[in-house]
Amino acid sequence: MPLAPEFIPASRSPAYRWLRRWQFGLNLFLLGAALVLGMFVFRRALFLLFVVPVAFVPFSSARLRLHTHLEGLLRSHPRTAPFCGLFTGLGVLLDCVLIAQFLTARSGHAIPIVHSAGISWAGAIWFSAHGLLFLGYVLLDLGRLSGRLVRWVLHNVLAQQTVSPTTLISPERRQFLQHLGVLGAGAPFVFSLSGVKLSYDFRVEEREITLPHWPRELDGLRVAHLSDIHVGGAMNRERLLHMAALTNTARPDLVLHTGDFLTYRGGDFDAPLYEALARIRAPYGQWACLGNHDFEAPERLVQRLSQAGVTTLRNTLVTLPVNGHPLEVAGIDFLFGPFGMDAERYAQVVRSWGLRGPVPRLLLNHDPRAFARLPRGCADLVLSGHTHGGHVGVQLGRDHALTVVGLCGIPDQGLFRRGDMRLFVTRCVGFYGYPMRLGIPPEIALLTLRAPQPTPPQSTPGPVAISANG
Repeated sequence: MPLAPEFIPASRSPAYRWLRRWQFGLNLFLLGAALVLGMFVFRRALFLLFVVPVAFVPFSSARLRLHTHLEGLLRSHPRTAPFCGLFTGLGVLLDCVLIAQFLTARSGHAIPIVHSAGISWAGAIWFSAHGLLFLGYVLLDLGRLSGRLVRWVLHNVLAQQTVSPTTLISPERRQFLQHLGVLGAGAPFVFSLSGVKLSYDFRVEEREITLPHWPRELDGLRVAHLSDIHVGGAMNRERLLHMAALTNTARPDLVLHTGDFLTYRGGDFDAPLYEALARIRAPYGQWACLGNHDFEAPERLVQRLSQAGVTTLRNTLVTLPVNGHPLEVAGIDFLFGPFGMDAERYAQVVRSWGLRGPVPRLLLNHDPRAFARLPRGCADLVLSGHTHGGHVGVQLGRDHALTVVGLCGIPDQGLFRRGDMRLFVTRCVGFYGYPMRLGIPPEIALLTLRAPQPTPPQSTPGPVAISANG
């Protein structure tokens, strides 16, 4: 008896074989582009050699598995079978949009065809949805492997015969599971589409942070913490001006930036950034350190930030008179190297500032991973960004989220402690590259710094009166 159409593996179809060759060629093209751009045009493009196996190979794997599932479903019905070619062609078109946007994201001149209002998010949604699908497939495969292991143990160790699950699945149930699979496959696309609005849902998040040695004279100091603006693309003039207006509405005393103003690009794409920063008002100014994306032309960036009223602290420290009381603000450049971490290099920078006195100190350092390697007691509060709050995850509260970054042990957002030092990691304003923000909203952090409350004196018990009756 011949198999029903729905039982014919879609992986044997010409469309699947063609798509598999297409994905293989796509990854080879990206590797070749990385080598050519790295050697002859733009050496930082060699990061593609890392991105291809880490990001695009999993993307291709998810593409092929999803195609197999949906093509099998389409071919199982005579009315939908003709749509297989259209479905395959649409997927290839979106692949082309994704690659075009990815390769031109660092260009100073946007290409209207792939960066227009209706298409600019297509590549991001296409990529991020398949990234989520890949994670889902990995979890599904792990579940299946665990199930097979359990069945093997039951059959061989406990000598219990098990019935193959496939013999228990009727055609009707198989069809139901196929339709259910379509809904499951569509969920990442819906989730990714929701990230478009979330990515620019700027909000001011207010917090009070009590520091163990913060002086009473500076109790209540309001600090606006901005990080990872990543100007360019959809982070346009309108959104940047909105960010500046929200910051002014928060009425900060001091504005501190922790890097990644830019995304390695050429041209004057960053002009709206300086216009927006110049509109921010704070009595004690704006101060910044540099992040890893700020080193394409750091001197130019520092100069333009200065013209906008932002002073960049490059491994330096300044003392500000705040309400008649001194306050030290220091900044450390992002340190490149193995994992970006070198405790001795951080120690050398801190030693160059001289012995620390009783003056309170705020330290700007882009990468929160450095907090564990900074010299003890080098600051009262360290401010960082870099992680975008975890970027992808489930926000469980204002300062708590379930993210891959956090599960890896990296400070992703909120307040962290190390002795008397504190680290605050903001969810940041912008984001970089693919995927977009998924589940983790951006923020403009407004921190009110508090001195510890004095311990109330303990009352001394007086003499106890004893009555005549005992």
